[in-house]
Amino acid sequence: MIRSILIALVLLVLAVPAHAGLEITLREFRGIGHSDTEAFSASAPWVIEWWSRPPTAIDHDPAHLEVYLYDAMTGEFLGRVVKHAGVGRGDMLIERGGRFRFRVQGQATRWELRVLQIDEEYAERLRETHRPRGSSPRRPLLPGRAP
Repeated sequence: MIRSILIALVLLVLAVPAHAGLEITLREFRGIGHSDTEAFSASAPWVIEWWSRPPTAIDHDPAHLEVYLYDAMTGEFLGRVVKHAGVGRGDMLIERGGRFRFRVQGQATRWELRVLQIDEEYAERLRETHRPRGSSPRRPLLPGRAP
């Protein structure tokens, strides 16, 4: 009996995600090269996850990806959320709610962006992380401030 309970507890612990916070995909965008995305809405806090891959399996040109965040209502530039050379992936915590759009500038890259609505518990764990997946240090975009 005790053995069965212990096995059930171990299985339960293994089934819980590492961040154990709420994460809902709001929007996904994909493309090659330069593009402006459609507008989307998100409440603070939220996360942008990004991926950069070569456009073809035999492409050896150096990849470069930059993603800029704009207020979709006013057109105000809010900050650069991605700057990455080469193939890779990363994420960034955004601490501002509203209606937004991205301007993507990609060179020799196939890119993908995912906008995730997260809860405060997950955001707190991200704030404690010094480096995101990818090459840039985590710098949350603060309300009313561009980096």
